[in-house]
Amino acid sequence: MTTTTPLRPQADATPLKGEDSTLLHPERPDGLPRGARFPAPQVEKIRGARLLVVWAGLAAGAWAVAVGAGYGLYVIVQSVL
Repeated sequence: MTTTTPLRPQADATPLKGEDSTLLHPERPDGLPRGARFPAPQVEKIRGARLLVVWAGLAAGAWAVAVGAGYGLYVIVQSVL
């Protein structure tokens, strides 16, 4: 089965009579001209005590998952034997 997609109009194409020119040149939602790069997002970095708490929480969660999986495997092996 073959599918085809409709061709996109060329950037330099002029609109036909009765055709809206905004369809050929859509505006960006932030009002910048087409082809301009989006600004880099501002990211707040976690530092200090909050970072240590996050790392400790992630480590504790990983150990809890590992111990739970190990105990589950132990129970399954004991029930089979």
